[in-house]
Amino acid sequence: MATEVLTVADLIATASLDTSLLAGGDGRSREVLWAHSCEMPDPEQWLGPNELLMTVGLCVPRKANEQASFVARLDDAGLAGMMIGDHETAPPITAKMLAEADRRGFPVLLAGSRTPYAVIARHVAAANSTNQTLQVLKLSKLYNLAAYADDDAAALVRAISSFLGVDIEVFDSASGLRVLSSAHDGESARATTHTSRRSYPLEGHHAAELKLSEYAGEELDSFILVHLLKVMEVTVDRILDAADRRAKESAEIMLSLLNGVIPSDIGAFIAPHLPSDGFRLVAFPRADEAAVARAAASSKLPVIVGAGRVYHLALVPVDAMADFREQVQGAAGQAGISSIFSDYHDTRTAAVEAGNVLAAGQLSTRAWTEFEGFSVSVLTRSHREATDIVAGVLGPLAEDSARATMLRETLFAYLRHDRKWREAAEELAIHRQTLSYRLGKIEEATSLSLSKTADLSSSWIAYQAWLATHPS
Repeated sequence: MATEVLTVADLIATASLDTSLLAGGDGRSREVLWAHSCEMPDPEQWLGPNELLMTVGLCVPRKANEQASFVARLDDAGLAGMMIGDHETAPPITAKMLAEADRRGFPVLLAGSRTPYAVIARHVAAANSTNQTLQVLKLSKLYNLAAYADDDAAALVRAISSFLGVDIEVFDSASGLRVLSSAHDGESARATTHTSRRSYPLEGHHAAELKLSEYAGEELDSFILVHLLKVMEVTVDRILDAADRRAKESAEIMLSLLNGVIPSDIGAFIAPHLPSDGFRLVAFPRADEAAVARAAASSKLPVIVGAGRVYHLALVPVDAMADFREQVQGAAGQAGISSIFSDYHDTRTAAVEAGNVLAAGQLSTRAWTEFEGFSVSVLTRSHREATDIVAGVLGPLAEDSARATMLRETLFAYLRHDRKWREAAEELAIHRQTLSYRLGKIEEATSLSLSKTADLSSSWIAYQAWLATHPS
């Protein structure tokens, strides 16, 4: 900071102000950018770094331990010091409070009973007039950077970081994901080289948290900080509004793919990748849906994310998988990854495969589980193969007639419940004798024997193939 900035020692040395030092003498060199009167019980919420609290004592607690904690809070907030008036309203200043101020080097000043706080505030303002001019110029530069950012939020936050000499990180409160960082890609914030780290809520359309890492003694003053918060609120709202729009479009594309329709705008969404490059489908638990969708959308990854029937899904080009995993892994604790496919029509088949991989991975508490080298229930490799299996195994049960539908759903319920009669009958809302009758008719129609392992395996694979080829 400029040497012309007023210090606590300057205030004490100005005889006309009738101010003396009670404790915290090691903090005489602290700079005073502003002096503000406050009687709220938490003045640290209203004053910022390098600002002097002036009080007649109404905000000062009476108990010794509370007074010591009061001083600690003011010091942790970066205040320049505290001035208390020599008035009857002030509680007795305890030895414990003064000892804490001495230990921290936090100046506690006593103002004479006839010293108006307005005079002290004007004195501080006049002494810092040159610095205030510099602050206005700094503020102008801050808004100039924001105005010419060209919608490149990452470049903007790096420019502001370099200009103000701070590290900046912004986290989305809804998902916990980092939205912005002044560090370049692959780097982390340089918090280890700083000794001061503060957090502030951003209260735009989207709740977020700004984290600043600053060098000790060079913290941003409240004048600049207030405007930095506003710039970050506008920037974060712009990023997350765009992310929400992209996430909505992505979900609509995924729904179309699962229903066998290929949208015309899908190429733009995954550009520069092509279907011939290959895809994998990634399944996530429903609980991670919002975080995964926002992470993918806010980073503008060439992936399609949306809801499946059981799990949340992401269609990821093979070459983009590493970037996708890096961006999303913090948002999703577990995931199942399908084998590679290159036809959009195989999306539903891959979704079933990825879901089975995820389910098996959850049983073994694995994090991200890939298809290769892993045994799953669905052995179909394409939409055509799944269709052939359905026709070959189910035969007449694959038809659209009411009778075929009734028998097919009976078979599927029986398989879903591991051949447990009571559970299957309850799901179908029929008597066990009716279930037995229908299973007999199923065996007649398909030539399957549900007591044979081979036929049961074929039936289960046909059931999975049916799920892969028929939208719910």
